[in-house]
Amino acid sequence: RIDFQVKIHGQRIELGEIENTVNEVSGIQQSIVIDSKKENGEKYLICYFISSNDDDEIQVKDIKEYLKKKLPLYMIPNYYKRIQEIPLTSNGKLDRKALPESSSEDLNKERYVAPETEIEKCICQIYSEMFNMNESEIGVMSDFYELGGNSLNAIRVTTRNEKELDIKLNIKDILLNSVIYDFGKRIEEIINNDEGAVKAIQIIEKQNKLEFPVTAQQLGVYIDTIKNPDTIIYNVPSIFKFKDNVDIEMIKCAIGELLQKQEILRSKYIEKEVNGEIEVYGCIDNECRLKFESYTFDNVKNFIRPFDLSKAPLIRVGFIEDKVLLIDMHHIISDGVTSTIIMNELNHFYNDDEVDDLEVQFIDYALYIDEKKKEGYFENQIEFYRKMFECEYEVLNIPKKENNKINEESSSNIVNCTKIIDSKLSQVINEYTKNNGISKTAFFISIYGYILSKYSGQDTIYSSIISANRNNGYVENMIGMFVSTLPILLKYENENEKFIDIIKRNMNLLVNIYDNQDISLSDITKALKLPNVNNAFVYQPNTKNVKNIDNNIFDLDGKIFDSDRNILNEFNNVSKFDLLVDVSENDDNYTIHVEYNKNLYNDSMINKILDSYIEVIKNISHFEEMVKDIEYIPVLEKENILLSFNKENIKYDFDKLYHVEFSKVAKKYPNRNAIIYQGMKFTFKEIDEMSNSLAFYLRSKGVGKGDIVPILCDRSYLFVVATLAVMKSGSAYLPIDPEFPSDRIEYIINEANPKIILRYLATSNNKDIKLNHVEEYLIENHNYSENIEDIENVNEGDDLIYVLYTSGTTGKPKGTLITHNNLINYCLYSQTINSKDYIYEKEINNALVFSKFTFDMSMGEVYYPLLKGTTLVLCSNEEFNSPDRLSSLISTYDVDYIFSVPSRIENYMKFEKFRNCIKNVKWILFGGEYLSPNLIRELFKYSDAEIINGYGPSEATVICTSKQFSKQIHGQPNEEILITIGKPLCNCKVYILDKYLKPVPVGVEGEIYVGGYGVGKGYFNRKELTQERYIENPFNFNNEMHNRIMYKTGDIGKWTENGEVEYLGRIDFQVKIRGQRIELGEIENTVKEIEDIESSVVIDKVKENGEKYLMCYFITTNDEIQGKYIREYLKKKLPLYMVPNYYKRIQEKYFN
Repeated sequence: RIDFQVKIHGQRIELGEIENTVNEVSGIQQSIVIDSKKENGEKYLICYFISSNDDDEIQVKDIKEYLKKKLPLYMIPNYYKRIQEIPLTSNGKLDRKALPESSSEDLNKERYVAPETEIEKCICQIYSEMFNMNESEIGVMSDFYELGGNSLNAIRVTTRNEKELDIKLNIKDILLNSVIYDFGKRIEEIINNDEGAVKAIQIIEKQNKLEFPVTAQQLGVYIDTIKNPDTIIYNVPSIFKFKDNVDIEMIKCAIGELLQKQEILRSKYIEKEVNGEIEVYGCIDNECRLKFESYTFDNVKNFIRPFDLSKAPLIRVGFIEDKVLLIDMHHIISDGVTSTIIMNELNHFYNDDEVDDLEVQFIDYALYIDEKKKEGYFENQIEFYRKMFECEYEVLNIPKKENNKINEESSSNIVNCTKIIDSKLSQVINEYTKNNGISKTAFFISIYGYILSKYSGQDTIYSSIISANRNNGYVENMIGMFVSTLPILLKYENENEKFIDIIKRNMNLLVNIYDNQDISLSDITKALKLPNVNNAFVYQPNTKNVKNIDNNIFDLDGKIFDSDRNILNEFNNVSKFDLLVDVSENDDNYTIHVEYNKNLYNDSMINKILDSYIEVIKNISHFEEMVKDIEYIPVLEKENILLSFNKENIKYDFDKLYHVEFSKVAKKYPNRNAIIYQGMKFTFKEIDEMSNSLAFYLRSKGVGKGDIVPILCDRSYLFVVATLAVMKSGSAYLPIDPEFPSDRIEYIINEANPKIILRYLATSNNKDIKLNHVEEYLIENHNYSENIEDIENVNEGDDLIYVLYTSGTTGKPKGTLITHNNLINYCLYSQTINSKDYIYEKEINNALVFSKFTFDMSMGEVYYPLLKGTTLVLCSNEEFNSPDRLSSLISTYDVDYIFSVPSRIENYMKFEKFRNCIKNVKWILFGGEYLSPNLIRELFKYSDAEIINGYGPSEATVICTSKQFSKQIHGQPNEEILITIGKPLCNCKVYILDKYLKPVPVGVEGEIYVGGYGVGKGYFNRKELTQERYIENPFNFNNEMHNRIMYKTGDIGKWTENGEVEYLGRIDFQVKIRGQRIELGEIENTVKEIEDIESSVVIDKVKENGEKYLMCYFITTNDEIQGKYIREYLKKKLPLYMVPNYYKRIQEKYFN
C-alpha cells in the first residue's frame, strides 16, 4: 500500500515488511509499526507488539536481535512498546490516535539496555570514556557508528579492549560488529573457540636504548628528504589559538616536559654500515636544546623552513605574542595524530602539572617492528596484497592538460583547492551512514573511486589510502610517524551492482586493509612490482572531542587567519602524489581538500571532479539503485553538454528533394556554368535537361522508387548527370570506382541486385565482372537531346538518395544508406549559424571537384556547391593524379573552394606551382584525417583562405561538425593552435558518452555519437550491424522524428569548455602497454607536428619475452631528423609511457 510506505533519512520503508518480520519472533502474537516525530522534527519508528512473554525487556531484546539479522539497520524500529490489543476504529482500521504515546521517559528507557556480562560492562565503560558520555547512556544496544565511531577511534577501542581483556582483536571485529551486544558476543566467540588470539596480545618491551633502525614508514620520508634537502614537503606544521590569559611560560615548561617524556622529539637520523649494507638509524640526542621563537602576524610565514635530519630536535616551537602557538615538526617524527596528542598533553600539564609517562618509547616500538620483520611476520600481509592485485588494473589516468611539458623535476608543482559540504547535506551523510551501518571512510572513498572511474573511463581504480596505523595499544598516546599509505583497488565493473553494496564491499576491504597495515607502501610496491600509484585518499574524522578536557587552554573555534590552512601549506607545494583528496569531518560539516599537480591537471578539471563528488552525495537517496544510474554531472553542466552544445537548430518541412531543389537552381541560373570539365562548360540548364533525359530512360526500364542503380564511372561530368538522373527516376544511386578489384565490384553490384547499371569508362577496362545478366547502359551513348522536359517527382524526403559502400570489419564492404532529407539538411541548413548566417559568408564561385566519387567528401564537393549556384571545376583522371595540372586548373578557373583530406594538400604544398595557385582560394575544407597545426601555418604563408576542419562519418552525411581557422587569428607567429573538429553543425547533434550511454563531463574522453538530421537509415542488408551501430537516441527530448536515432561512430573525443569537440582517435587504435591505455593516433599526430615530418605511423609490438613496446615509423626529407630528435620532442609533449621505444625512417606508407 502507498500509505504504508514511509521515508526516513531518505530511505523508503515498507512498514508491513517490518511488521511481518516482527511477527516471526517467538512469542509475538501481533505487531504494528508506525512512524512518529520527535520534538526536533526527527522521524523515528516505533513498534507496538502483543506478546505472550511477560518479560518486556527480554522480549524487546529478542525482537531487536532478530530484526538485525533480517533487515537493514535503517528499517529497525528505534523504540518498542508492549500493548494488550490493537486499537481499531469502527470501520475495523487501525486507530492510530488510540495507541499509547511514548513519553520522553519511555524513549530514554528504550535507548538504554543495561550491560550484563563482564565483557559488556567493560566495553560500555571504554565507550563511555572514548565518547565522553555517561555510562548510564551507553547500553548493550548502543551502536558504535551511532555514537560517532570511525576507523580511527575503532583502533583505540580495539587496543583498549585488548589491554583490559588481555585478548588480541582485529579492527574488523568492531567495525563488523558495531552494536555492543554483538561486539561482546564476538569477543566471547574468540575466547570460547580459542582462535589463537587469547593471551596473544603482543608485548613490547622497554629496552632503554638510544639507537634504533628506522621503521618502513620513516624510511620513505628519510629517502625523499635526503633527495630534496631544501624541500618542506615533509614539514608538519600546526597552529593553535590560546584562550585569553594563558600563561605562556607555563606552556614553555609543558613543552620542555613533553620533550623529555617523548624521546622521539630528541631524535636525529644517520646512515651507518650494518653487515656490509648502508642502513638508516635514529639516534636520541640528549644534548639537544629547543629554542622558542617569536613571530608577528606579518612574518609568520618565515616559521616554516627545511629541517636537517642529522640535527636534533626536529621540532620548532614559536609564539605570536601570547595568542598563538606555532609548532612545526618533521614528518619523520610525527603524523596527523601528533597534534591532538600535543594538545591533550599541554592541557594536562597546564591543568594538572604533569605530562603522562609512556609505557614504552618510539625506539622500543621501532626495535619491536624490526624484530617482527626479521621473523617474517609481514609475509602474510604481502600475500593479502598479492591476492588483491591478481586482476587487471591501470594507473589512474584522468584528463590531463593539453600539449603540456611534463616536468618531473619541478619542485613547485602542487596547488590545492577546497570545497565545503554544507551542514544540511552533511547531516544527511551522518544519518545515512548511521542507518546503514557503514563507516564514513568507506562512504567517502567509494564516492572518490566512483568519480575517478567516470573521469578516467577505468572500471578499476588503482589508488591508495592513508591510514593512522595506530593499531597497537602502546602507541595510542605516542608521538611518532606511524601513518601508512596502503594500496587499494576500488572496483566498479559490475554495472548492475547497487551503490550501497559497493560501499559495503569497500568497507569490508578497508577492514582487511586495516588488519594488514604494518607494512609500508614501498615494501608492497617492491615485493609485488606494482607501478607507482599516483593518487591517494584520506578521511580525517573529527577528533576535537575525542578527549574533551575541562578548562581547555585552546580556543578550538577561534579564527586566526583568513585561512589557517593556506598559511600552513603555502610552501608545501611538492607531493609524491599527483592527486590527493582529503575529506575532513568538522563539527557540523565536511571539508574536501584537494592537492594536485598543476603541471598535469587544469584547475577547471579538478573543480569539475569536486563538483561531481558533491553531486553524487546529493543523490544519496538513489544509492539503492544500480551504480551505472547514479548521477554525477551537475544538472547545469549536463544541460550545457546536451542542449547548449547542440543548440543550432532550424525547423523546416521535410518535403524537399535534392533533384527538385537542383532544378529550381537551374531555372534561377539557367545560363550559369554548372560544370567545367576538360575545357568543356555545361550550364545549369544543360545539366538539368540531360539528367531529365536519362531519368526518362531509366523510368522506361522500370526503374523507380525503392530501386538502387549502380554507376560504374570514370571521372567525368557524366557522373554528375547520371546521379541527378537516378534521383529523378525515383531511385538511389550507388557509386562504384572502376579501379576497385573485380571481386569487390562484383560483390557490391550483386548485393544491390539492380535492374540496370549505368557505366562510363574513358579508358579501356578489360576486367571480367560477373553481373548476373544485369543490363549495362553506356551513358556516353545516350541521346541527351530527347525527353528533356521536367519529369514528375515520385519521391518523399525519407526515400534513399544514395548508397555509399565503405570498408567493413568483416572484410566485406558495407553500404551506407543516405536519404534525401539527410543530403538536403547538409546542403541547405547544416552549414548555417544562428539559423540564418552561412558559415561561408563569402560567395563561393568555383568549387574544385577532385575527390573519388566513392568517397563521401565528393558529396561536399558536388552537391553542396550546386545548390548554391556554384560552378564545379571537375578534374579529369589525368589532372586528378598530377599536382602540376591540378594547380593549372585551380589558377585557370579561379577556384575559391577546395575540400580535401589534409595529407593530399600536405603533399601538394611541396610544389611551388601549387603554393602559388592557392593565393586566391577563399575556403579550404579538410576532413577524413587529422589536420596538423603545421599545415595550417604553412597554408597561411601562401593564402588568406579560411580553413575549416570538418568531421563526420559517412553514416551522418559528409560532415556534422566544423571548426574554422582564420589567418587573422591563427596565423600569427608563435600562435598556439589547438586542433579540434569544432562544434556540431545546425540540426546535427553530437553526444560524447561512456559505455553506459551516459554523457561524460567536459574534458573527459568518451565515444562520439552523432544524432540529428544527417544520420542515415543504416546499412544495406545488414540488420544486425545496423541495430548495433544505429541506436535509439535517449536524448531526443522533443521527440523529433528525425532525431530518434543516433550513430555509434567508434571514435573517441572530448568536449572543450566552449563546446568544441577534440577528436582523439579510434577506439580500435587504442592499445594498452604496462597498464596504460595509449591512443596511437595521439602519438602520430604529435610526431607530425615536427617540421619536415611528412607522415608517421605508430604501432605496438611484442618482444620475445611478451613485453609490449611502441615502434614509430616516420617519413621525412630531412636527413638530420633521427629517432633521438623525435624522442626528445615527444618527451616535451607526452607522458613518458607514450613515447615510442624505437624509431625507423621509411620512404612511404604501406596500404592494403
